Amino acid sequence: MIALSLKRSLTPHLAAAFMLIYSGLLICFLKGFFHWNINLYAGLLLAPFICRVERGTFSVRYLLPAIATICLGILLPVKSVFFLALLFSALLLMENSIGKLSPAFLFLLLLISPVFKSFLGMVDFPVRLWLTGRVAGLLDANGVAAIAAGNQIQMGNYDFSVDPACAGLHMLIISLVICLFLLTQRQQARQAGFFLTSIAVLIAIGLNIISNFFRILLLVMFKIMPGTLLHDVVGIACLLIYVILPLFFVIKWLMTYFGQPVAAKASAPRFPPAFSIRYPALQIVAAAFLIFIASKMVTADALVSSGKNIQISGFRKTRLETGILKLERKTALIYLKPAAFYIPGHDPKLCWAGSGYIFKNIKSETLAGYEVYTAILQKGKDKIHAAWWFDNGTLKTVNQMTWRWQAAKSGDNFYLVNVNALNRAELEKQAIGLLNNTKYLK
Repeated sequence: MIALSLKRSLTPHLAAAFMLIYSGLLICFLKGFFHWNINLYAGLLLAPFICRVERGTFSVRYLLPAIATICLGILLPVKSVFFLALLFSALLLMENSIGKLSPAFLFLLLLISPVFKSFLGMVDFPVRLWLTGRVAGLLDANGVAAIAAGNQIQMGNYDFSVDPACAGLHMLIISLVICLFLLTQRQQARQAGFFLTSIAVLIAIGLNIISNFFRILLLVMFKIMPGTLLHDVVGIACLLIYVILPLFFVIKWLMTYFGQPVAAKASAPRFPPAFSIRYPALQIVAAAFLIFIASKMVTADALVSSGKNIQISGFRKTRLETGILKLERKTALIYLKPAAFYIPGHDPKLCWAGSGYIFKNIKSETLAGYEVYTAILQKGKDKIHAAWWFDNGTLKTVNQMTWRWQAAKSGDNFYLVNVNALNRAELEKQAIGLLNNTKYLK
């Protein structure tokens, strides 16, 4: 009896202790991981409305994801994997101490985290190029002389650049957060399970692409320049008309016909045993492993090959602190960044933007029989011609899924190859030379 009484008195404190441990790990080891922007603020503001708790109904459905991400974190102790392991462990704790949470809450936490932003970075270029081509094609088919040149639409003497802001990808997360909010507000007699929540999110993504298409079309047709009030008004109007309004009716229909009926429950005491913790041993083990992973955490670049043996004839090599190889000569500059399949955000814009350069005329081209991305980097009067692709010496591609799958499957060392030159002729010469060279990365 004494042991049982002691257990009942300790378990609420144990649950609180685990939450403090997880909060401490989040603050201490993921400092700077989150980007405090409008997406994060909106997500946190709507979180209390999106998170629904079935008090007294417990679940271990996050056990397998927690185990999988913890194991992956032991092998790859990087911030993104550690965040996922911490997230699923915390959700497992909450669903075994407070009650079962709505699936929309998991989606919300993933959406406002850098993990989802990294995923967007993988599809950013293809989506922008596709949207540019479709808009230019529609204008041309209707008698308006428009040509798609990469991420630019040329219409007479007017060039419109479809950059990330114009593509509306920054508004995608906002629209998905609103989708989750609408979904949970429809939960009265029926509720949305994981599958229905996934369907609603996919529909919202599709509507967002449609919204971006019409947004770009209107901006180009009426020559509305970035940085103007009308530019922002068009973006917000398209979001409301093509995303939010359709979602309101689609979600209502989905919940009516596919929502799960809410089971009637017997009345529960005001303080049910929801604040006790089930399976405390699981949380002890999870917390121990999370602390171990946190103590071993390194930057993602530290886990990949340093490329010590790489050398290109005629270029002087320098290894930067980030692990990037810099090879330079008077007329060209080449960066080789190690690329592991689990590392997010491989994009030369991240490095060049920090130096004040703006990417223009981004497009997909074929050089030496391989597809590569090319662009012009502009800073004041300075202009640099750039090309980039992913390369392991054999496979040369710009497809994110292709090189990541090959790297995960074979363990090959891939590099983001970024070639830069002062003129187009020199760029083609250096890029074609590397594309035809199968040994410089060996």
